[in-house]
Amino acid sequence: MIFGVREKLFLVSLILILLVGVTVGTYLENALRAWTEGRIEAELLRHARTVRELLEQTGADSIPDADPVADRLGKTTSARVTIILRDGRVIGDSELTGEEVRVVENHAGRPEVIAAMKAEKGVSRRFSTTVKTDLLYAAVPFGGRPPEGVARVAMPLTEVDRVIGELRLLLGIGAVLGLVTAVLMSGLASHLLTRTLRALVRHARAVSGRAGRKHRPREDEIAGLAGSFNLLAEELQNQMTALGRERDWSEAILECMSEGLVALDDQQRITLVNRAALNLFPQTDTPLGKQLPETLGISRLKTLIGDAVAGRPASMEFELTQRRPPLRIMAHATPQRGSGGVVVVMHDITERRRQEDLRREFIANASHELRTPVSIIRANTETLLDGAMQDAEVSRRLLEALERNAERLGSLISELLDLSRLDAGHYGLELAPVRLVDVASHVLASMDQAVTKKGVRLVNELRPDAVVVADRKAVEQVLLNLLDNAVKYSPVGGLVTLRDRPLDTGTCVEVEDNGPGVPREHRARLFERFFRVDPGRSREVGGTGLGLAIVKSLVEAMGGRVGMRLGQRQGSVFWIVLPAKPQRSEPEQAA
Repeated sequence: MIFGVREKLFLVSLILILLVGVTVGTYLENALRAWTEGRIEAELLRHARTVRELLEQTGADSIPDADPVADRLGKTTSARVTIILRDGRVIGDSELTGEEVRVVENHAGRPEVIAAMKAEKGVSRRFSTTVKTDLLYAAVPFGGRPPEGVARVAMPLTEVDRVIGELRLLLGIGAVLGLVTAVLMSGLASHLLTRTLRALVRHARAVSGRAGRKHRPREDEIAGLAGSFNLLAEELQNQMTALGRERDWSEAILECMSEGLVALDDQQRITLVNRAALNLFPQTDTPLGKQLPETLGISRLKTLIGDAVAGRPASMEFELTQRRPPLRIMAHATPQRGSGGVVVVMHDITERRRQEDLRREFIANASHELRTPVSIIRANTETLLDGAMQDAEVSRRLLEALERNAERLGSLISELLDLSRLDAGHYGLELAPVRLVDVASHVLASMDQAVTKKGVRLVNELRPDAVVVADRKAVEQVLLNLLDNAVKYSPVGGLVTLRDRPLDTGTCVEVEDNGPGVPREHRARLFERFFRVDPGRSREVGGTGLGLAIVKSLVEAMGGRVGMRLGQRQGSVFWIVLPAKPQRSEPEQAA
């Protein structure tokens, strides 16, 4: 069975009336019941306190004395008065005779009695087995502390039930009146609404080409109107869906691009810009409608855009100096022949250029460092072959130079291989708890000869219980590089101190010397590869310029930090911070 608009309006009105009536009736019933019971409870507590005052004045504490008091007060208050001793025995009840009071059951377990004995009052509602009806009980203690007993006053709740019944009757009458009103109003409203709706349906059928078709028997007026509108909107919806799908694809592609894309119209104004391009603009407001060269502050872009407008795709590299740090950008402009606009794609090549500069600098430095010992080895070898071997003193001096430069060449190659493995992640670190004292003792023992030869005093102030989570061999190499660097640059008779400090996140290990120190302008580059503050002095003491770079790579690979500061008086303090607990989970460490 299909309902029309008129029938639906009637059913909706009927359901609303019923829902409102049931909701309001339930709320009013609960509110009235709670209010009435609250009034009765307050009245009963006043009566109970009156009973307590009378009991404390008369001193009634037995059945012959208490029961008449309860009977008299029950008639006065029109309520049931019960006097109960502390052990639960009833000694007076206004609804029972003296004989019945003696055999009545013990009341020590009644909720209101228990509450009154613990506090100043007790209230309970339940069915009374004695008088066979629902009662509201209110009890107060009497006789001081501890109380001698409880004075209880009860009243039947039949009056409350009567009032609630009358309320239900009134609500029922109101619901019937509301239902009649709803029927009349829905009939009038449906007549006025359906008259206009039928005219609208006829017009919609004529526009959609369904004028000669009868509506299906399962359709009401609104369903017929919706069907006509659906035919009108079906083709438009298909077109909008296709356009929306293409738009979503285009937006997803643009937002996922790492390159910045800017579209310009035939007036060279910005009409489209993706997220990557927005990150390149120095301004925070939208660049739409503005000129690209003025927005980026690069006047040379006018030439690039002009070439694209002329039909010649062009490229240009420029630097965005308004950004900090500056960015190197490669821009490609392509003409849009249909609209006369231009599409500019910008690539951030800052990191690529930086890597290329580092690669060129590294190759140049490595070549220079390798060329020096190789040249000395070659020259000394040629000198020995030309006859210098006959002179014992000269040959020994040349051979010692060969040995020193061979060691320097081997050390340089070894350090280059270590850096290569660290960069590739193939160093093979095994993180585990390591006692710094154990590692330091091995390192200091291996440096005895160098320390004695230089005349430097090396002091070990590491705590015996200092433990870090790191790779033992890596920690050993880090300490060896730092201590060797400190000994080399300390003066004869100088002091090198190895100490540690506990931190919240790990342990800080410091190596302090009293050497010449590091000028402020060179401190930021100390840990770069092949960097030397004084190249001549570094080569004199045998440095390769890779020791501190290896220290930084190893410490960071173990999840730590590295740095340098000035000593308290003079010299330098090189420090590393290693974690005191694992930085990664065991599966990650295994991987």
